[in-house]
Amino acid sequence: MRLARRLVALLGPLTAGWLACWVIPGFLLGRPAALLDGSAPEAWKVAYVALLYLVILASTFRAWRQCGPGHGAPGLGSPRLSGLFGGLGLGLLGVGTHRLLLAWGGWWSPPVLSWETGIQAVGVALALAFGEEVLFRGYLFGVLREELGRPRAYLVANALFAVVHLLRPGDPLFKMGYGLGLFLAGAVLCRLAESSGSLWAGIGLHSAWILMGVLDPPDRIHPGWLSGLGGDPAAGGLGWALLVCLWVGLGILGRPKHAPLGPPPNR
Repeated sequence: MRLARRLVALLGPLTAGWLACWVIPGFLLGRPAALLDGSAPEAWKVAYVALLYLVILASTFRAWRQCGPGHGAPGLGSPRLSGLFGGLGLGLLGVGTHRLLLAWGGWWSPPVLSWETGIQAVGVALALAFGEEVLFRGYLFGVLREELGRPRAYLVANALFAVVHLLRPGDPLFKMGYGLGLFLAGAVLCRLAESSGSLWAGIGLHSAWILMGVLDPPDRIHPGWLSGLGGDPAAGGLGWALLVCLWVGLGILGRPKHAPLGPPPNR
């Protein structure tokens, strides 16, 4: 089956690389799961994340060259600064609105930031968003859309996006709320990739979300079902509502630039 072959081309090297990223340092530290349970020193955690995203990019580009989505799927192409900054502006507008509503409800107060912290956070956000958009909205969503059609591609690609981010400590109730928020965020990014015909706008939008998460960590938000379980905005009703509004707004303002793809006949 071609779908299985295209998924294995990505997931095989990606899984092997991910295991190497945490197993080898874990044995060097004397605690095999140190990087997964959070007990490793901070320098090791930073190195682990950097190596993991290098593995993500290397595995994804390798699979893309072998059997990636066709020309009708959103890709990178030439860097589109207008799309990147447009997505970044949209994301900052969204998270700014979210924080203002939280402040109005008494659930949040703004942090004190420095220029150095802000510049470092921007670099981290862009790097992480680039890797995840190439993987999830570039290769995975593109391949699934060609093989399964758009509705099932949205379901499977964004379910995978949510599940991967749930591989971290947390109680089941938080993971349910956080998983729903991640699914909605993934759906917004898929729609943005389709409507813009490129990954750059999604990289900008995704960067804004990560940037706010780095500069304003969840422990600054009073936790709750509306503000966010565990203080994470993606795990609360207000965050879900804003993501749904963004999804609807993108659907109204822009239609996909490419015709919907479905399974080819006589597969």
